Amino acid sequence: ATDTKAKSENVMVLLMKLPCDLEEDILSQLPPRSLIRFKTVCKRWNALFNDKWFLNNHLVRARPQFIFITESKIYSIDIDLRGTIEVRELAADFPCHAIDLMHTTIMACDEFLFRDFWKQGVVVWNPWLRQVGWFEYEDKGFHFCGVGYDNSRPEKGYKILGYFDCLRRVSDTYEVGYRRVAIYEFSSHALKYVDAPFKQWPMMVPLSLNGNLYWLTHNPETHEHFIRSFDFSNEIFKPFCLLPCQKNQSSDRLVLAVYKGDRFSLLKQCYVTGTIDIWVTKKNIDGEEVVWINLMTFPRTNLPNLPKLVNKICGISYFIFDKTLIMCCGDGQIGAASIYILRGDMFKKIQIDSGIVRFSHCAYLPNLISVPLEFGLLQV
Repeated sequence: ATDTKAKSENVMVLLMKLPCDLEEDILSQLPPRSLIRFKTVCKRWNALFNDKWFLNNHLVRARPQFIFITESKIYSIDIDLRGTIEVRELAADFPCHAIDLMHTTIMACDEFLFRDFWKQGVVVWNPWLRQVGWFEYEDKGFHFCGVGYDNSRPEKGYKILGYFDCLRRVSDTYEVGYRRVAIYEFSSHALKYVDAPFKQWPMMVPLSLNGNLYWLTHNPETHEHFIRSFDFSNEIFKPFCLLPCQKNQSSDRLVLAVYKGDRFSLLKQCYVTGTIDIWVTKKNIDGEEVVWINLMTFPRTNLPNLPKLVNKICGISYFIFDKTLIMCCGDGQIGAASIYILRGDMFKKIQIDSGIVRFSHCAYLPNLISVPLEFGLLQV
């Protein structure tokens, strides 16, 4: 421990002798947990935590991790592309406890994590800074769907999309259930109802990208699969684009993810052959036309241990980094939480813990951007 401390001090002394721009460039490449330790070295380094250019430069260079939630603990999972993982327990400084994992939602929106506590509220969280914001539902019947913001404004006004389960009387003796869709605004706690021109609510947690929500769905008449979106700026639902491939049968698996911060990736696994195809959008999604390209294919003939991704009770999260597919899901035997790393003809499965079969998870870019004051920061 003494040797490690001495080495760290020597590194800091060497860094402080470098030109400021080179010094900042080196610091921006360090993982958040290392940077946090350097915050108290000097005033100049401490000031970097309020420098938007430095923080954004650090975010651009970050490699995604998985945030992983069990019944009692929360972990970050950092993946080395050579085939090892580092699992680190995170402090859970939350003002409440989840009823159970079946009603736990975790998602990323830009730099922050949002965790829904059913019938209670939503936590806004940066685990590396140990900053927690809390938004309590005034109406406890609200069901969380996802988070976004009005991207037409200079200041992000974060909002939650969700719904209430309601009953409509159709006769003296009969009622039918329906979902009434609503938006909660974080800053004002104002609740606003909106029209939803569909009945197929997202089965999985939508993706948040550039302030809007996106999820996979299909047209029940044409059976075409496409991406639907919710635009928080105009507060409307709309179709976004068709997928580059369709399901050949109902057991094929389609999973949407964010790619390179401003694009989409689509994972498709054919149930019959087990082959996994990865498609990505050629440009960022703000353009008028969405063009997909096939990025990678993993045939099961070359990788016989590829898992079947159908019926994953705890879902699938993944990301693409440096031509490598990294997935988090339950394995095909006992459903134990596992990480899968695929690149070329290389395949590696790493079981996180054979005893963990109920969990929530999402991909997330670790960063040092502070949680905005509008979320009502808690003292932790």
